[in-house]
Amino acid sequence: MNKKILTIVILIIIIIIAVIAMVLGINQNSENEKLYNNNINEEDEENMEKARIKLTVNGNEIFVRLDDNVASKELLEMLPLTLTFEDFNSTEKIATLPSELSTEGLPSGYTPKVGDFSYYAPWGNLSIFYEDFRYSNSLYKLGAIESGTEILGNMNGNFEITIERVN
Repeated sequence: MNKKILTIVILIIIIIIAVIAMVLGINQNSENEKLYNNNINEEDEENMEKARIKLTVNGNEIFVRLDDNVASKELLEMLPLTLTFEDFNSTEKIATLPSELSTEGLPSGYTPKVGDFSYYAPWGNLSIFYEDFRYSNSLYKLGAIESGTEILGNMNGNFEITIERVN
């Protein structure tokens, strides 16, 4: 009878050790998954901090530093793109995107300045401002031109711009 009790106790101890090992293994996997996901999120954030795009128009290259927001991230996913731009209101160059960008969590609008690279949600278009403009609802800043705004201001008629990610 003592051997039976001893055997049962040993089996219970083995089962308890196995359960503890499984729980610790699952927790370790969860911790590893959290670390992996955090690294991915940090890489995305770091990538957005440095995210730049290049606009190529008539052989000229214009660089834009993107803001860290959902609309900018979605734009990056669409690239490369070649869009036809036109002048609007003697203030901005506009082109329609192939699909809408999310504006979730963004302010309801803003006051654009020269060099702003923006998205106007009601029309689904990119806007590149070469003149300052007034506050506009449903206008969302995607980034800012680092240099070359004057190139766009001097463009007449419709013209194509190729947009691609630089880094």
